[in-house]
Amino acid sequence: MKKLNIRQFGIGTLMKYAPLISSDSKYVFTIGDGCIYVWIVKTGECLRLINNNSNSSDQQTIIGMTINPNNRLQLCVGEQNGNINVWDYEDGILIHTIKLEMELIHLHSIANNGLYVFLKNLNKNVYSLNRIESVRHNCTPINLFDKLPCQPTSISYNQKGEYCVFVNVDGTIIYLLNLLNNQLKPYPITKQNLSFHEKIICSQIHPTEECIALGTQSGRIALWYNYLNSTTKEPTISYLHWHSLPVLCLGFSFDGSYLLSGGHECVLVKWLYRKSEPTFLPRLGAPIIHVNASNDQTFYACTHSDNTLHLIGSNLSIQQTIGGINHMFLPQQASLPAGIHVFSRQQALVMNSGKPGYLQFLSIDNGKLLYNLDIVGENYVSPNEMTEQCLFTDIKRLAIDPTDTWLVTFEECSSNANTDDHQNERKLRFWKFNLNNNQFELNTTITYPHGQETLNQMLFHPNKLELATTGNDGFLKVWTLVQENPITKRVSHWRCLSGYTHRSYSSSALCYYKLSSSSNINLCCSFEHLVTVWIDTINDLNEESRYEYSRCFAHFDRKNPVEYIQSDSDQILVCHKTLVNLWNCLNGQFIKSFSWHVHAIAKDPRSSFIALFDKSFLHFYSFSDGKCHSRKSSLFRRVASCAYIPNDKSSSFVPLQHSRLIFYIQQEGLKTFIDDDEDDNKSLIPINGKLDETDNEKTILSNLIRQSQNDFDENSINKSKSFDDLTKLNKRINNLNQQLLSTPAYLLPSIDNYCIDSLKRMLLPIDNQYEKNIHLNENVSMDNLSTMSVDSEEDS
Repeated sequence: MKKLNIRQFGIGTLMKYAPLISSDSKYVFTIGDGCIYVWIVKTGECLRLINNNSNSSDQQTIIGMTINPNNRLQLCVGEQNGNINVWDYEDGILIHTIKLEMELIHLHSIANNGLYVFLKNLNKNVYSLNRIESVRHNCTPINLFDKLPCQPTSISYNQKGEYCVFVNVDGTIIYLLNLLNNQLKPYPITKQNLSFHEKIICSQIHPTEECIALGTQSGRIALWYNYLNSTTKEPTISYLHWHSLPVLCLGFSFDGSYLLSGGHECVLVKWLYRKSEPTFLPRLGAPIIHVNASNDQTFYACTHSDNTLHLIGSNLSIQQTIGGINHMFLPQQASLPAGIHVFSRQQALVMNSGKPGYLQFLSIDNGKLLYNLDIVGENYVSPNEMTEQCLFTDIKRLAIDPTDTWLVTFEECSSNANTDDHQNERKLRFWKFNLNNNQFELNTTITYPHGQETLNQMLFHPNKLELATTGNDGFLKVWTLVQENPITKRVSHWRCLSGYTHRSYSSSALCYYKLSSSSNINLCCSFEHLVTVWIDTINDLNEESRYEYSRCFAHFDRKNPVEYIQSDSDQILVCHKTLVNLWNCLNGQFIKSFSWHVHAIAKDPRSSFIALFDKSFLHFYSFSDGKCHSRKSSLFRRVASCAYIPNDKSSSFVPLQHSRLIFYIQQEGLKTFIDDDEDDNKSLIPINGKLDETDNEKTILSNLIRQSQNDFDENSINKSKSFDDLTKLNKRINNLNQQLLSTPAYLLPSIDNYCIDSLKRMLLPIDNQYEKNIHLNENVSMDNLSTMSVDSEEDS
């Protein structure tokens, strides 16, 4: 059985951990799904991915990153299993790995003061703080605090590495660690030190002064002073109050002159230290969960709960917006209700955005966010209280016509607090793509397209400009475009001219299909547990369709409604809630049934395969031969939607030879499959200080040697060579030598480990036949045919 690996499609999650800014403020690092993204500040482009393991079984969870305290051009990446990988982030090269043999909780570096790591002993279930003085291959951490009283959260250090502050998980006790004399001092939250009992959400110690900033559940920021040398047991406290909801993140500027705060209000607040004067940047789209300031104090990096990274200038203007797929961040938001659709005109994927009322367009090539399209024209407004459910309008259904000209959206204003479903406002909008400015323009808006009931599904006709919709009102409606009439000054618009019903049941799933024995295109529509077939009596592409009821594919259980319908090769696949039935379209006979609970489905437009996600299984069913290829993974249970896209590289797995399957998982983004034998990370080269003979293929040197040997394979050596041929070989070897010489010295093994061997392997092998050919070519002596030329240019 062919093995498939699941990989992230495009940019994964950016918001899980705080972003890190390089020492020279040129790069921003974010932790993704098993990798580190290196972003260029000036352009907002991704320079590369590092610490990305192609083998999913060996992929470790990354829990933190920090700049190497001994070399600011290197990045220390901490994995949960206790490994710390040291990378040259500009060249994308792994220098070495530090193994701590304990679970890693957090790591932080202080320039010229070492690397501080919080560890967890799995056997004893205790936490400890350790320091690594010099980050090198074989280093031993120094234990500073052996047994901490709780699991540390919201950890911060001052600039000199003298003090560390963290909060317990419950947010009720603040711990101050004196790193100079290894003392720990707890500060329980009392009425005296916070006026009343409040939960601490986040904390941040001032980089240079004796001050701790605490973000509370009520939205206040408490500033603690004189907590070290105070004559009383309680510190001096002052308050900053702007936020009405809990403060989620805090951050000081590099010199401590400004304090940054963010929360559910989607507003970045900038406080002048000791002045209590706030300035703010509103309407950032989603709650701010992490904020960090650059060393040169020219910009701030903040991540949002919709998986967006904003680079904001010191004047509070947005400089760059970096983001992958926008995640849903509201509790009452459904997980991708409109599904995944392909917009071929822009080579984009279209789906719900994390921002309510928006559609996001992602590149099919790399999964990068292209833009967001505002559909409903409403700003997200945070609630007054976290317990309240905010009222918002979201997109429930989406359809794109086969010509990529029309986009149809169905929006619904909904809230969990609104128990009366009939009070929800519903609109059906038709958007036309303008080729002149490459933008969608609103053409028609229809309020309550299915009366007071919701719309269930909509689908465009494959050959004509016609839209079919179903709803809980029990009607199947067909919408057509009325062309512009200059005489009557009528503009082009959409309207419903016909509707169909069956037994007063609510209508849901839709599917168009064509029989092999006829040119007519029929329409399938489900009414609860029944699937009805409607035949177009007009059968004219220029005329509006007129449908007549033909037959019904009935299922005995009315409590098992139809959710999806797909067809191919004169067969109809009907997905009920707890099973899947296969019917013959020609004679209406039942073929077979599967006990599948399908929660996501996609039809490959380039083959006869269909993908069905059934609990923890993925089934690839072929309409042509009836074979089914199944795969199992616990990840499949959380798949919300899926789609097929064009395949840039053919797979050896038969169901994925023509198209590529992508699927969406809540809070993780888009995933896809690659073959087990594909290696996406041949460019990630570990250097361990010495050339390991068992792992030669992973070093820079061996890559250069392998390239040189490819030029001198046995077939080419046995052939006769002219002087011109050898000159070309000479230039290629010069090229390889230039690459070798341009590699930084600290990235190469010791010279005595490879010098002699590399010289021998780069020399051109000579046999008897080769010597004869050389002497026949204009009596050129071997002295003039050096294969190890020092000059990179051809001699004149």
